[in-house]
Amino acid sequence: MLTTITDTNGRYDGLPDAEAAAPEPAPLTEHFAALIDTRTGPIGRVVGSEREPAGAHAFCIWAADGARSLDVGHIVVAFSEEAAVVGVVDEPRRFSDLKSFLDDYFDRHGEEALEAQLATLRPEILVFTVNVLATKHLRDDVDSHRPAVSGAVYFATPAAIDYALGRDDFSGPAIPALMHTNGNAQRDEAGEELRDDLGNVRFQRAPIWLDGDYLLGPEAGHANWTGQSGLATKTSHALFLTSAVFQKLRGEGQKVAALMFNVKGPDLLWLDKPAQPEEGLEEAYLAAGAKPWREADLAAYAALGVEPRPFANFRIFAPFKPGQAPEAKGGQAVHLDQGRHAAALNTLRALPREADGVVYPILWPLEPLLWAPHKVFDRGDLDDKLSGLVYEIRTRGIASLHQLDALFAEIDDHFAQEPAPNDWHSHHKFTIQKARNRFQGLPEKFGGLLSRSLVDYGALPQVDDAFSDQELRVVDIAGCNTEVQELLVSSVITKLWRRAEQEKLGVDKVVVFVDELNKYAPGGGQGGLRDTLVDIAARGRHLNVVLFGAQQFRSKVDDEILGNCGTALYGRVGDEEITNAAYRSLSETVKAELLGLPKGRLLVRHAHFRSPLFGAFPYPPTIPGMAGQRVFNPEAGTARPGAHPGDALFKLLQRHLGDRAPAKHAVRTAAEGLDPKDAEQIAFQIERALRARDGNGRTDPWAMAQDAIRRAKARVRG
Repeated sequence: MLTTITDTNGRYDGLPDAEAAAPEPAPLTEHFAALIDTRTGPIGRVVGSEREPAGAHAFCIWAADGARSLDVGHIVVAFSEEAAVVGVVDEPRRFSDLKSFLDDYFDRHGEEALEAQLATLRPEILVFTVNVLATKHLRDDVDSHRPAVSGAVYFATPAAIDYALGRDDFSGPAIPALMHTNGNAQRDEAGEELRDDLGNVRFQRAPIWLDGDYLLGPEAGHANWTGQSGLATKTSHALFLTSAVFQKLRGEGQKVAALMFNVKGPDLLWLDKPAQPEEGLEEAYLAAGAKPWREADLAAYAALGVEPRPFANFRIFAPFKPGQAPEAKGGQAVHLDQGRHAAALNTLRALPREADGVVYPILWPLEPLLWAPHKVFDRGDLDDKLSGLVYEIRTRGIASLHQLDALFAEIDDHFAQEPAPNDWHSHHKFTIQKARNRFQGLPEKFGGLLSRSLVDYGALPQVDDAFSDQELRVVDIAGCNTEVQELLVSSVITKLWRRAEQEKLGVDKVVVFVDELNKYAPGGGQGGLRDTLVDIAARGRHLNVVLFGAQQFRSKVDDEILGNCGTALYGRVGDEEITNAAYRSLSETVKAELLGLPKGRLLVRHAHFRSPLFGAFPYPPTIPGMAGQRVFNPEAGTARPGAHPGDALFKLLQRHLGDRAPAKHAVRTAAEGLDPKDAEQIAFQIERALRARDGNGRTDPWAMAQDAIRRAKARVRG
């Protein structure tokens, strides 16, 4: 018998018992008891062969007959010399001693029924490939990569999963991303298996964590989602992960904000509304198709250490509908803070009671377009001559179309008084006429975004302002034409990037979520926005800007962006996409799983993971977009179930006072009997007053509301 001892170099030698100075070591199962599920016991054994030997990165196991729950994606533990090897189960294969399929055919040829049992059963063995995630040595100073040896295999415990995902090496906060389900049973303190209401065993679940420094920087950064539209739950998981980032960074004392672009209907317009209905809205949620939460969802949030709460600091920015942008006469400016614009904005969140204090306008004069002529004019039109005239207009301080009209009138006078010359300030009359025609078409091309007048926002927030802590800012471009969409996305991201370079973000981190990334940064493409996104992917983690991108086709996104993403998530992928070289690092089994992946389940790769892992996530903490639209923004003439005239006031008070806001029932009691239109008008007036208070913290919106309610009721009685 040999006893293992250790020399000073970490090498291991077997010595006869008589010469051993140390007692015989305990079995590895005792040393690594925290990593293996000993109550379930061995579920198989490591197996190697001449053709398929065990390696440092992959090995095979055969499954015990009773290990019926062992499956692809589960995490198991085997052993090598002086180490525990943690791996994720991959390709399954079932072997027998048949030399060919014909052997089985001839064995059954005389049977009357194919399902009949043979007198002698052929032995079969179920073999899984296991991809190594991590190896934990007995000594912390030894980094072992020795292959697993023949021996028992166990289900991994949550402690083993944490170790395998590198959580001990995290330099930043642990951000929960998914919940991994293993094949072993959950147990109570007495060791008894836990079961659900149907009597089925509850399987062990463990969080899949991401290192905050490798998701948000500075070590690495960015995340990318891939999958089919409507089936891959890309946006849902991005919202869940953003909520987790907000909560975990607040716990770390860091300020964080997010910027998202809404490109599909009402998808991102109700992120301030909870997934669970508030009192009085239960029937409305059910009628709108908002699924009630399961106990498992609440349990998942608790296990992941986050709360299922909506985004309280939430703002939406949208341009006007074409033809409905406000205008002013001559050289006067449009004062956007002097009116209510909800119904005129190009967004589906249009009811004043839900838009006031949440939805804000985007309206540009001519000036921003003059600084982006490549986005405004067609490529064939923007030659050197037109570019020179645009530069001339810009240097003259022209900021609105009204001012430009005055300049063209001045040029017309020049040619009328001196018909012989063919140019004005070295610009040929034909170039000027061409420019006039192009500028005249801009209000239609950028309808709703461009005003002919100057624009004054007053006290209104603007889409490119600095961020506040825990702010989620959505730019709604779903109803805009392609020109407006591309111009807005490009402009907003470019200005954000400029703020980052000037260290004027207002927060420690900003997450930018861009859907349809293959449209804005296509592989092999060119353009200002593509270059900006590539720059963010390359340098953003050092400047505290993090790119969360999503697309249906990963293979069509710029390689530089994907190459700089430290975290990649995959939902269901189509077969025409998965054959692309972008998926070559995934095993054939994983690819086959992705072809039929259900909603709510994703494959994740992260900088700390040696192999990708499957996991699920609970419902997002906010009501789905379409359900929110039906509940909170019903069609004209449809009253929202459970609505009360005091709700608009309560929402305003909660937004400005936070935890100091009065209880909802107190606000409803005060507003009882008030006309809903009066209540909305009071909320709007208080919102305007608070925006114009210039930092006067002594303003009490609740006292203002109570006083306005008394006056409104007195008018009705009088």
